[in-house]
Amino acid sequence: MEPLYTQQKTLRVADIAKQLETFYKEDKTKQDLSTLCATREKDPQTSAQLIAEEELIVAGLPLFNILFQKQNIKQHKKEGSLCKAGDLLYELTAPASILLSYERILLNLIQRMSGIASLTNQYVKTLNSPTIKILDTRKTTPGIRIFEKYAVYIGGGYNHRFDLNEGVMIKDNHLAIIKNLDSNLAYLQQKYPNKNIQIEVDSFNQLNLILNSVTIKIDAILLDNMNAKQTEKCATLIRKHLPKCFIESSGGISLQNILYYKPLDIDGVSIGALTHQAQSKNIKLEFQ
Repeated sequence: MEPLYTQQKTLRVADIAKQLETFYKEDKTKQDLSTLCATREKDPQTSAQLIAEEELIVAGLPLFNILFQKQNIKQHKKEGSLCKAGDLLYELTAPASILLSYERILLNLIQRMSGIASLTNQYVKTLNSPTIKILDTRKTTPGIRIFEKYAVYIGGGYNHRFDLNEGVMIKDNHLAIIKNLDSNLAYLQQKYPNKNIQIEVDSFNQLNLILNSVTIKIDAILLDNMNAKQTEKCATLIRKHLPKCFIESSGGISLQNILYYKPLDIDGVSIGALTHQAQSKNIKLEFQ
């Protein structure tokens, strides 16, 4: 089944430039006292190599292409490729002042993104399913969501909604204050006909009640914190009522238990750990 939302397949130049400018201001790159000391008398053209220090799926090389587009650059590894410790990812030659002032920001980002891509790829390969998608969640880091969701895609995963406006996601806290779910959803569907509607449920009884009381089309249902047996029971009921509904499992699913979900009739498994538990990978920028 097709993904519900827009996929972050690329990083647009305008988006990268805008975010990087914010990071530069935060780090005061134009007021770098250490670099001023080192380059006050001379700012030589300096060559540097970006090198992987451990096995990883590399993500984030477009950042270097944008920052150093006016410099002498050479990309050695394809974005999303598997790299081993010692692999040369990128070579560039630029004024020493630029390399010194901007290296930490770029390394932080590419290390973080490669960590997310690598963990996502581990989930994708472990599940090894042609029909069930590995999805991210909105458990992203404020300010770098676009980079993190892109990294998930590079790792072979799929993106859930990018922001609160991209789709309707009725969760338990929404249900706690909604008096008439069918009426409220009908209003949303009429006002925003092109938005997908998804509802989160945490029990078979709650699912059964919703399926028998809501009259409008539900595009997706999220089965929250259910084991494989509970998921199978709920998925069977959903297919009976809504054959084309996107069925998503979420909560408590890890590398240790994800294979229990592989035989089930579901379309996606969303895993917050892809972005909030991924460990940054070791990558260095070494001057020659």
